[in-house]
Amino acid sequence: MRKFYFVGVLIIIDFLFSQLFLLNILEKNSVNANKASFENRIFNENYKYTFNKLVNFKSLYYEKVYNISTNDLGFRDKDSKPIDRKKTYDIVVGDSFVEGVGLEYNDTIVGILNTNLNNQDHKFLNAGVSSYSSYIYYKKIKNIIETNNNLQVKNIIVLLDKSDVLDDEKYLDEPLKFKNTKGQFINKRKEDFFKDLKELSFWRFFTKQTMTGKTLKLLTDTVESFFSNMSKRVSLAKKLNKSFFDVSDLKIKAIKSINNRPYIKNWFVGQIWENKAKKNIKFSIKNIRKLRDYLITKDINLVVVLYPWSFEIEDKDFRNRYLNFIVPLLEKENINTVIAYNHFLKGNIYENIGKYFIYNDIHYNKDGYKIIANNILDYIKK
Repeated sequence: MRKFYFVGVLIIIDFLFSQLFLLNILEKNSVNANKASFENRIFNENYKYTFNKLVNFKSLYYEKVYNISTNDLGFRDKDSKPIDRKKTYDIVVGDSFVEGVGLEYNDTIVGILNTNLNNQDHKFLNAGVSSYSSYIYYKKIKNIIETNNNLQVKNIIVLLDKSDVLDDEKYLDEPLKFKNTKGQFINKRKEDFFKDLKELSFWRFFTKQTMTGKTLKLLTDTVESFFSNMSKRVSLAKKLNKSFFDVSDLKIKAIKSINNRPYIKNWFVGQIWENKAKKNIKFSIKNIRKLRDYLITKDINLVVVLYPWSFEIEDKDFRNRYLNFIVPLLEKENINTVIAYNHFLKGNIYENIGKYFIYNDIHYNKDGYKIIANNILDYIKK
């Protein structure tokens, strides 16, 4: 009984110190970054949400804290200062891939485009924000151009994403204005405190609310990750008809990326593909066509960029199903299109995925964005 009493006392002491001091210190940077990100992603009645103008703040993507600066358009930029209206600009718009979640500005696609173009009189601007989709692209670009008469724009470059197929579902009724549905900032750990107790999830409570629990969770996750990687290595060795020891770490990283966000992959197969995804892709093309027709009146060019997710690089059936459907629709509308797939399909595709994507994530790292940027620059320079 004394042992149980002693353990109980230690757990209580750990809990009190964790709640009052240790966890607040440990989570300070991530909580502050998450709060700053929440506060600086603001409502906009014309295109739902955007960034605050002329600010510097920390943002959080999973466990990664990174810096965001914005210009006077509310676009992510290298510095928080007004843009030079004497220069000519190409505006790149898209979702989290364009925003560059988890990356510093110079490693994002727009940062790389500006570095590689190396032209002081012609710059790229980043109009992308996470979870945007084709309807928001159209609404935002039109509003920015209409409200900035002295902005000299040569090209609008739309990075059309796989997740647009899901996100456009919210805008099929084509709202003219948006309502502010943004709530209050919530500290997730503090919210889970009562939720886990209410659901009698004591292990989850223990691993979130005490340092001992967090340490145990880290150890168990490390062990689980080790055996998961071993399992993936065995599976991939069989698939490639190679020795277990010939499967590189890059290939294991590739599997982590391929298996991320499976619910999006599910939209490209079976009845969901036939009954919903195809309809939503047609809606995306409709929005792109409306944007193109508007830009023609302003003497601005439109370019659409199609780029692969890691699951498409691995599986040609997914890739062909998507491209064989969307490319003819773009061609029918005479929309300028860059298909940035070829480089990722050369050589060992698993090594390519491991090399060009963020570990255990759907997004590109800086090396992956360099490939997409080069495809865009090759097209623009023509």
